[in-house]
Amino acid sequence: MRELRPLTPDRVGDLVGGCAPCTFWQTVPRNGHSGPREPLELLSEWVETVTADWGSPGRVAYVDGQPAGHVLFAPARHVPRLAAFPTSPSDPSTLMLLTAVTTAAHPALRKTLVQAAAKDALAHRVRSLEAVGARPLAVSRHACVLDVAFLEKVGFRVERDHPAYPRLRIDLRTVVTLRDEVAEALSRALARVPGVHPAPAPHPNGTSHAHVAERQPDGPLRR
Repeated sequence: MRELRPLTPDRVGDLVGGCAPCTFWQTVPRNGHSGPREPLELLSEWVETVTADWGSPGRVAYVDGQPAGHVLFAPARHVPRLAAFPTSPSDPSTLMLLTAVTTAAHPALRKTLVQAAAKDALAHRVRSLEAVGARPLAVSRHACVLDVAFLEKVGFRVERDHPAYPRLRIDLRTVVTLRDEVAEALSRALARVPGVHPAPAPHPNGTSHAHVAERQPDGPLRR
């Protein structure tokens, strides 16, 4: 069984992949080096701060109870690293997609995680979701900066261009319009993940459940 659970301070230890634990987006290095505090401590504090101000800044995917991926997103005012990019947004309330990471065994979950971020954004009445992406020209690109090609594949379009680090946006009003359509869009995205069939509605505690189904091809977010 596969589940998507809201990111909470006690789930920071369940983040997976090369960006876990990582405080790339949450910090600005001093003299080229990060602070002395432990990454898990910093991330837990960041999650708690964002949650108190805006809401949970991510989702964690579990497969048979084991962490398999995660997605991070937060208003730009909570993402200090954005200031280092030439295409950072001027509006501090802009909702930014930071990372969408999965284990090697579950790569198709990345699209599902982005869809979950879009669903959460809509629940907050956010009109668009943005991300700073990396092109092949990016020098010393950090693993937590998403590929432009991947972002465009799931429906993002360039909002402010740059040879290495453009900022992309997906207009959520063109993805879904009504609450029922949000649930349906998420259900379709989950159904495209090999071996997964989602339950029709989330659990009252905020988790989303998925069950085994026939393999179907992947596809982009509906626009």
